[in-house]
Amino acid sequence: MTLWTEPELRRICEAALHATNGDQAEAVVSALTSGLTRFANNTIHQNVASREASLQVRVVVGKRVGMVRTHDLGADGIARAARSASEIALQAPENPVFAGLPPARPIAPAPSAFVERTAAATPLERATRVASLLRRARERRLSAAGYLSTTSQELAVASSEGVWAYAPSTMAAVETVVTGPAGTAWAERNAMDLGRIDVDAVAEEATAKCLAAQGPRDLAPGTYEVVLEPYAVSDIAQFIGSSLTGQSVEEGRSFVTGKLGRKVTGDVTIVDDPFDPELAPRAFDYEGQPSRRVTLVERGIARGLVYDFQTASRVGAESTGHAVLPTPTATYAALPQHLRIEAGTQSRDELIRGVARGVLVTRFHYTRWVHQLRSIVTGMTRDGTFLIENGEIAHPVKNFRFTQSYHDALGTTRGVGNDLHLFAAGEFMVGGASRRVPALRLGTFTFTGSTQY
Repeated sequence: MTLWTEPELRRICEAALHATNGDQAEAVVSALTSGLTRFANNTIHQNVASREASLQVRVVVGKRVGMVRTHDLGADGIARAARSASEIALQAPENPVFAGLPPARPIAPAPSAFVERTAAATPLERATRVASLLRRARERRLSAAGYLSTTSQELAVASSEGVWAYAPSTMAAVETVVTGPAGTAWAERNAMDLGRIDVDAVAEEATAKCLAAQGPRDLAPGTYEVVLEPYAVSDIAQFIGSSLTGQSVEEGRSFVTGKLGRKVTGDVTIVDDPFDPELAPRAFDYEGQPSRRVTLVERGIARGLVYDFQTASRVGAESTGHAVLPTPTATYAALPQHLRIEAGTQSRDELIRGVARGVLVTRFHYTRWVHQLRSIVTGMTRDGTFLIENGEIAHPVKNFRFTQSYHDALGTTRGVGNDLHLFAAGEFMVGGASRRVPALRLGTFTFTGSTQY
């Protein structure tokens, strides 16, 4: 399938801006071209291909803002969206702190996040790669389910203030759950280049862990030292990152409110780096503003926040280029979109060897906020939870429910893995967000309940 291409997205944006009636106007087009090969019970059962795009038009009249989103990108659909946004702007209540649309600013070049091999992947190529995973599961009398996807995203931003920004990117992702008679395991890989995804390594990780996870035993809930695989750490990074924004601090719902320059976690460093070549780089945000690298937490000390234009204007700061696609009901005005927890010096096995008695967690599941100001999250472990004794994995245990402050848990960091894993599937497909995180060894993590499996 072909991309939409920069000239086509520019034509759509210009047509939308031309049809608006207001003091200022902005057009944002997000386009996706994707293919998905899905499998279950060790059999490929579905191939899906899609090519879609959405246009969002924002019109400003004084301090009033109207916004409309459409998937109808024909001439009539574009004009209708522009007229509707203009009419809404005339009727909307005034926002006295609205700072207007941002001006055009120079955008520094970023490494390319587009790989032709990923964009051009065929169903046959995806199926051929998946076949080795399915064969490995069958040979070990296990059942694999999951998918391999290849996605191309194009983002274009234009405004009456002279903003024009366009960037294409690609992402390949494989995820699998492997199931045995009495236990499951999870593995995934993400990369901009499909050729860099080692499906055999995914198969070996998932099947070996699934065999080890059979027959989990009871373990009493309580507070344990833990080693978290990168899958679990990715969840922590997502929640922690959503609190490291100008708006969350302004509204008093971030755990770093009033604590910039102070210790808030253990010895970890968290940055947002839109120029990391391994992190689906993009040099601008959804307002067409240049993105910059921001150190959020430096060796446990809160150092910085990410901003969009509106939040930055309200507090006398400058946008860091982290605006997400604005909507009338958006919870956040800005979010980290290229989050990285810096690597440490220990391998996964070394992290485990340092634990006298604790729990190895593969991933978290169904996590939700309980108390954002204290970064308390509730969720469950899943797909491979094990007791660690005397620095070795002793046996699988049944899954836990937890209600835990993520930043308190990070405050007990005892070791950081030396291998970063990229996570981007899902969020990437709707917003471009990506994360690179290591495994972590934490001194305390509280499990409040256990399950029957």
